[in-house]
Amino acid sequence: MKQTPKSLFFLALLFASSLFFLTGCDENGGITIPSGATEITVSTRSNDNLDNPPAVVVITEVKALVSQVEFEQESNQNNQVIKLSPFVVFFNTDGTLREMTSSFIIKDFYTKVKFQIHKPEDNETPPDPEFVNGTQRYSFIIKGTYNGSPFTYKSKKSANVVINFGAAININLKKMNITIAFNKIGWFKNGSVDLNPSDVQNENLIDDNIKNSFKAAFQDNDKNGNPD
Repeated sequence: MKQTPKSLFFLALLFASSLFFLTGCDENGGITIPSGATEITVSTRSNDNLDNPPAVVVITEVKALVSQVEFEQESNQNNQVIKLSPFVVFFNTDGTLREMTSSFIIKDFYTKVKFQIHKPEDNETPPDPEFVNGTQRYSFIIKGTYNGSPFTYKSKKSANVVINFGAAININLKKMNITIAFNKIGWFKNGSVDLNPSDVQNENLIDDNIKNSFKAAFQDNDKNGNPD
């Protein structure tokens, strides 16, 4: 059936209206982000800014495969997923902030941030080939020196990291940032004893140290690495 100019006009108007409601407005007007959502960034920062020389273990490069970044709502304990598929995260070793990921999240009060340090499945091709060596898969890679000799530590475990906020955070602005703090010096320590990254007997303890090093997360909208 042939469309009349009038019917075409109403179809165009209907399409424009649908696009508006799907896209939404921010508080200041303008169609920029989904209605009722905040553009959230998640960043990381080492809270032990510098190794204290002379350090036995000096860390120079850190990266991980991360998946399933989520926030837990206070009202119903539902998880709002902002990232699902595995991606590579680089961690700064000098105490400066580094963005992990960004997305949109429903405006609400949130009590926890969660993510998985992800070991790829056998049928999965990771975005960085260094996380695969033959049939072996890795989740967390640390490079540095031990007593002056170079090492590369590769974790063979996945780990679910859950970090409680000190108090529920009201994520309700146009843009916000959550910073996750970690302690890298403790990765190769057993109390006051240094752990050799090349000794396979230390792997379980080092992997536990990595998971447990992510202890604090907080609102950090000015991205200075400290709680607002």
